Amino acid sequence: MQRVVQRNISHQMPTIAKLFGAAGMAVTGLCLGNLVLPVLPLMLRGAEVLPVVAASFGLLIGWRVMTPMKSYGFVQSIGAGLRAAVYVCFWTLTYLGAAQMLRLSMNQQYDGVFEALLDIFTQGLYFSVVLAQPQVLATLLVGGALSGMVARWGARRWS
Repeated sequence: MQRVVQRNISHQMPTIAKLFGAAGMAVTGLCLGNLVLPVLPLMLRGAEVLPVVAASFGLLIGWRVMTPMKSYGFVQSIGAGLRAAVYVCFWTLTYLGAAQMLRLSMNQQYDGVFEALLDIFTQGLYFSVVLAQPQVLATLLVGGALSGMVARWGARRWS
């Protein structure tokens, strides 16, 4: 006899809160990528598509992180938006670290695969220090908070 397990799939259904959260985080990622692009080193390959990559990360993370917003209060929705903004920043820095690692590995500057994979995070930390500017941090904070508030507003308005 098999055991039947039912899952709660309500968080997987498309909602207006997910749509608004994804759109808000995509715009935040796009603005972040455009702010960061002039500061990056010229030798970094893959940086010219950074606004599109950051917007894609924002779209995916906004869809997954901004889930049941109707039950959230005002502070929790801002917190969800800020959490999504931190995730977008982390994955964008990981992308930049991977792009730099690929450039360095093509020049055969690593002894092994493990060293190259560890250097992704080292390069990402280097870029986080370089990019810790007030404009970038303000864009993350304001964009994340606004995305959370807009997602909550959409969930309350159209649910």
